[in-house]
Amino acid sequence: MEKIVEELLAGKKGVASRFYRELSPSVRRYLRGRLPEEVDVEEILQDTFVAAFDSLPLYRGEAKLISWVLSIARHEVADFYRKRYVRKVVEKTSTLLDDVAEEIRTPEFEWEKKKLEKRFHTAYKALSKQYQRVLSLRYELGMSVKEVAREMKMSFKATESLLFRARSAFAAAYEQNLGE
Repeated sequence: MEKIVEELLAGKKGVASRFYRELSPSVRRYLRGRLPEEVDVEEILQDTFVAAFDSLPLYRGEAKLISWVLSIARHEVADFYRKRYVRKVVEKTSTLLDDVAEEIRTPEFEWEKKKLEKRFHTAYKALSKQYQRVLSLRYELGMSVKEVAREMKMSFKATESLLFRARSAFAAAYEQNLGE
């Protein structure tokens, strides 16, 4: 069997067909035990041999050729079920996403969004400059607490405390603007 690999790699005519004829019955039996439909068996069989031909230069001869091709088939079956699962998830969530997208396009949503933005900015402006700066560095610029501490020339613990107080002050100011 290893001679077939050498001949395939050398590009000898007709060897690819012989490779397929000799190994495909075993691979087909393997796939029939793991796939639901015959059409899936045929598709994965073809995918397996395409992958085997592509990977042939990597075959080192440490295992029997059939074992190597069956391991490729096993990976192809796993990919088949993984893709099938993803497809089902996408199909289930696509209608939900369509509903959400429709809801987002409504004038009511835009109005609520503008109300929340105004409420946010009002609460933010009510904070001291130091609180605004620490919150901006941390959440707007995405800096770590350690980076914020360095930027503000403070200790790590002092920065953590300042962030806690700034978040608390923001939450209180945001709640205070609830009626607006």
